[in-house]
Amino acid sequence: MRCSRFTSISVATLGALGFSLGATLGGCGDSGADSAATAMLLPDRISDWTRQDSSETYDRETIFDYIDGAGEVYRSYAFSDVVVVHYTRSGSSGITVELFDMGTTEDAYGVFGHGREQEEAGIGGGFERKGRVLCFWQDRFYVCVSAEQSAPDMETAVEEIARAIAQNLPSGVTRPSIVQLLPPDGLVPFSDRFFHLHQSLNYHYYLQRENVLNLSAETDAVLARYAPGSTHLLIVRYGSEADAAGGLASFRERYVQDATQQTGATERGTYVSSGVHDRFVAVVLDAGSESEAGALLGAAMERIAQRAS
Repeated sequence: MRCSRFTSISVATLGALGFSLGATLGGCGDSGADSAATAMLLPDRISDWTRQDSSETYDRETIFDYIDGAGEVYRSYAFSDVVVVHYTRSGSSGITVELFDMGTTEDAYGVFGHGREQEEAGIGGGFERKGRVLCFWQDRFYVCVSAEQSAPDMETAVEEIARAIAQNLPSGVTRPSIVQLLPPDGLVPFSDRFFHLHQSLNYHYYLQRENVLNLSAETDAVLARYAPGSTHLLIVRYGSEADAAGGLASFRERYVQDATQQTGATERGTYVSSGVHDRFVAVVLDAGSESEAGALLGAAMERIAQRAS
């Protein structure tokens, strides 16, 4: 029989990922002893906060027992497991820490950016506060620290614990190189989303039911918004030049209905433009005019040619 609960930390994490806070959560996980690696990464004591002996671990299969509403978000990256621990101190409500091993630095950044609205510097590669929760990414880890109840001093305690954990993690904070290919002019701050799969693209921007760009676990992609309006730029890195050419041809044939057309109007009255360079495909979506679509595509292709490898 499944042991179930509805915890504030899990609700906060769903909110950090951009999911409804009404999602159903459940499961009790594995309450066995911490691994040596986890013990090294999560300090036994932080100031006057003490880590409890019990912990819970969820992997790619059992993640749904913990956060049903967001399990597929993690599984769309190289997620391996999450360890959940609790810190307490005398006279205070508890603080819960979720340490997600995302497999790679790039994928840790990807899940951090999935529902990001703002970002602050100073903890890990970047952090964001939402209500009682503070989440950050560093090296291959995505970490959420949450106060179980609101209190005047708990925001400071959550940040103190997050900083202490960040100091224990490996120091890598390099963002995915494909994110650096986004032209800076007009880029909406914090709008970039790094991912791999067609399902992830459709979550952020519904393109089409079919996988018209041939996205897979072997592709890297970044989507971002540009001002003015709601113009989007998508850049995809494929495994080979042939795969990139095939992805572009598929997109144009199945989405634009013209394999030779670089820029054209959509049924909604917006404009789309697409091109390929080496292993990279760039697609402009929902541009307000043909000239706007062409200009953004040109800027992207120029940046890819200069910086991509």
